[in-house]
Amino acid sequence: MKSSLNKLRKLALNKSVGKDKRDFPPSVKFDELALASKEMQEMRDCYDSLLAAAAATENSAYEFAESLREMGNCLLEKTSLDDSEESGKVLEMLGSAQLELQKLLDSYRAHIVLTITNPSESLLNELRTVECAICFVALMKYEECR
Repeated sequence: MKSSLNKLRKLALNKSVGKDKRDFPPSVKFDELALASKEMQEMRDCYDSLLAAAAATENSAYEFAESLREMGNCLLEKTSLDDSEESGKVLEMLGSAQLELQKLLDSYRAHIVLTITNPSESLLNELRTVECAICFVALMKYEECR
């Protein structure tokens, strides 16, 4: 999709540089702009869906991590109250395992932000910039045809 974005950016830049009006008939120029607009909408929809899925995953991982933390702390508290040495060790191991799982989920959430959320938001911002350039070019072409 990054290559499509670059292609759209080149289209916008080439059109705004002021090519000779006789290069292509106006209908071809508008067809290219319409196609570019459609491709940008598809890319925006794709990245919006990806961001929504990433946010849902982050929220679910957060909730699960919090539950693991609460359960781990509860199990560790029970070890001090338990008189049996054997069951105390088991509760301590379970509590420690819960807290380790919680740390892994927190790390997973951070990786989602770094690998999906931040790059997708950056690409959407670039897409908006290209979209503005294409809208400007379309307006200029419209004015030329009038």
